[in-house]
Amino acid sequence: MSNGDAILLPSIGELKHFKTAVVDGILLAGFDFSGKSVNVLNGDSVSEWRDIVRFVEQATTIKGTVLLSLKEGTFCAGADLDQMHDAQERQAFREMDELVVTVHHLFDAMGRSSKPFVAAVEGSCLGGGLELALACHARLASTHARTCFALPEVKLGILPGFGGTQRLPRLVGLPAALAMITTGKTVYPRQALRMGLVDEMVTSVSSCLRTLDGVQHETLVQAAVAKVRALASPSFRPRRLRGLPRLLSLPGIHRLVCRSAKHQVAKHVGDFYPAPLHAVEAMQKGLCLNVLEGSLRIERPLLMNLMASQTSRYLVGLFRSGEAVKRKAMPAPTPLTRAAVLGAGLMGSQIAAQLAEKGYEVVLRDLSPGILAKAMGGIYKAQAAQVSKRLILSSDMRYRLSRIVPTIHIEDVGTTPLVIEAVSEKLDVKRAVLAEFESHAGPEAIFATNTSSYTLVDIAAGAAHRERCVGLHFFNPVAKMQLVEVVRAPFTSELALAHACGLAKRLGKFPLVVSDGPGFLVNRILSRYLAEAVILAGEGVPIRRIDAVAKNFGMAVDSGHPMGPLELLDLIGLPVGIHVLTSLAVLGSRIESRDALLQHFLPEKQPPVTFWASGRENPRALEAIRQSRRTVASDAGGAGPMSDDLLQERLFLPMVDEAVRCLRESIVEQPWQVDFALTYGIGFPAFRGGLLTWARQTITPSQLAQQLETLTAKYGKRFEPCPGLADGGW
Repeated sequence: MSNGDAILLPSIGELKHFKTAVVDGILLAGFDFSGKSVNVLNGDSVSEWRDIVRFVEQATTIKGTVLLSLKEGTFCAGADLDQMHDAQERQAFREMDELVVTVHHLFDAMGRSSKPFVAAVEGSCLGGGLELALACHARLASTHARTCFALPEVKLGILPGFGGTQRLPRLVGLPAALAMITTGKTVYPRQALRMGLVDEMVTSVSSCLRTLDGVQHETLVQAAVAKVRALASPSFRPRRLRGLPRLLSLPGIHRLVCRSAKHQVAKHVGDFYPAPLHAVEAMQKGLCLNVLEGSLRIERPLLMNLMASQTSRYLVGLFRSGEAVKRKAMPAPTPLTRAAVLGAGLMGSQIAAQLAEKGYEVVLRDLSPGILAKAMGGIYKAQAAQVSKRLILSSDMRYRLSRIVPTIHIEDVGTTPLVIEAVSEKLDVKRAVLAEFESHAGPEAIFATNTSSYTLVDIAAGAAHRERCVGLHFFNPVAKMQLVEVVRAPFTSELALAHACGLAKRLGKFPLVVSDGPGFLVNRILSRYLAEAVILAGEGVPIRRIDAVAKNFGMAVDSGHPMGPLELLDLIGLPVGIHVLTSLAVLGSRIESRDALLQHFLPEKQPPVTFWASGRENPRALEAIRQSRRTVASDAGGAGPMSDDLLQERLFLPMVDEAVRCLRESIVEQPWQVDFALTYGIGFPAFRGGLLTWARQTITPSQLAQQLETLTAKYGKRFEPCPGLADGGW
């Protein structure tokens, strides 16, 4: 192909969201949605794509079409969620329903076309974008690092609505489709090739110039054109997706598979989320029909019902909040490619591994060669697990490991433009590390602390250049937790803040900027929840019941592993939990944790006692509680009869009170930031819309203040409501 062969197609009409050209009888359609950084499907872009499909069918000189993206790092992000959110807010779904019907007929026309459509996928191919690719006759995937496939609609409280529940099981098989759609999991090119989601995987280097002329010479586009030519041979017949492999077509077999899928869904998300179960229903019932009938008669009504639900409205709102977090956190003009991590313990080694995975050159420094060796061994084991799961190649693992340079010498950190401190949670140690860093670092090097319990002001008290100090608070486990609190002190420079945000975004995290203060945002609110759970246990409320109330509320259900506060304390580690609670004592009497009880969980020269052991209440924990109750007088509340509603109030209302205090103290600016942080930081159930959204829907500000006053009278000053809480405004 040559640039001179490209012919613009004015006969299609003026296109706003697509660039088109014909090369040797093959139409190249470059998706380039105007006004957004990603491609989306809405009324305008779908209308233009329909015009292109009609043109191809009518033009005698066109042999077939290659659909590609002119956006960097994305093929198509799916349906336009701004349009969907607007419809949900107005409860006006007619336009959305019309769009769905239009898309179903359009995709069906593509499938029936005698001229092949081939999707050349580079970057993220999500939701409706993947459904568009599924409607093509073939799909080729680039090995570009950002290429991935997913139908994440269940995470938005809906199901794939552009035929995904009908086409995917016919393409990759029912079990694989059920696993992909009911969880919204991401599939990468090698997995996609193995499961038959894509026809070929192509090693391709992206063109810096994302224009039709610029991308024509990419290996991926050339391979897609060759695929069109092969499919456009005289013997080509459009592939019609009508049924399943013979085994799954046998009576009752697919019902058994779907029943098993429903059991798995119920096990992971219970009754909190209807979308995964509706998706199973759409696949099961649709398999008895052809694709278009299944899409219109089965999938479409289920989609519209889910879209109108409060759960979907909340989930879409949280998703848009995540996009707002990313937009608000502006990265530095020149991104960094090198970083150092000081401290090779649990958090430090995880952070170093994440940096290496995303292409950073990393110096991992620790004083102990033994700790460094253990860290590198752990990183190797984690990477090898990805190889064994065929997520990456052995060569990928070698490249990642080669990017990490372990060292015991601070001099090796000297030329690094940004370091992340992840040493032990001791203030004097952190200050010493900062002083050592300043003695060797360049004048503009940035110091980011991963502290979870000390303020940036305290750590940088003796720093020579406080302006380059910033917080980067990761959550454990680093690879899975999407939130990062980027902590800004009054003296933190805009450049340091921008580089910290840029690093978090490159790691695929949500960089939520918070003001410096004890516990920042997430740990400060979380402390009220954990402390009250410990107090309840000390009063004699069964461990199992405390955690059951939280799990029945939905805590951590979105992770697939519902978890109560005492289980969470076991995961965090009791010594860490006690340290955080102790450090937050500066907030006053409302942070109370029953130190006398917790000390019984820390026997001398023995591992800490956990609340749970092998899925059961730990007998040692029960004995520790009995000993504590014998030696410490119970408070006014005692352990008398207590309803689940009261337990829920005691666990969650103090969190709301603390969240309002954080807003009043400008830790963050907006209530939606609290909702987002608690959802992605501690697993507050997304289907409730976030902590403050749940509170506003459940109780009025004056009622909340009154209930906290009642709890104060019965259980103590820790429940005293925030001044002005009853006035609302949150």
